[in-house]
Amino acid sequence: MAYWFDLGEGVVPLSIFLTRLNMYSAPTPDTSFDKYDEMRLHMEQLLSSSITELDIPMRIAIPLDIAGVRRLKDLVTLSREDLLKVNRLGVKAADEIERILERFGLSLDMAI
Repeated sequence: MAYWFDLGEGVVPLSIFLTRLNMYSAPTPDTSFDKYDEMRLHMEQLLSSSITELDIPMRIAIPLDIAGVRRLKDLVTLSREDLLKVNRLGVKAADEIERILERFGLSLDMAI
């Protein structure tokens, strides 16, 4: 069953009328990543920074580097248990790392 609509120019099928009507509808907003989103850019830059830029003591930075943790994003993906498995890092070092991350609004075991 086809529906017909009168546009004043003659009778047209309703499907054509709706197609014309949709041409003039408001555009949908773009929800994709905006490369100028300051917070996201700041977080990407922060997470890609070296752990030596965070004022982490060398007694902590050297064992992390040996374990392959060189960037902040590598560090925040570790859990506290993973951190304690790193050779030459103990509970005191883990506490200090958590305090340093907290200053930047980050924590261990984050999903990035």
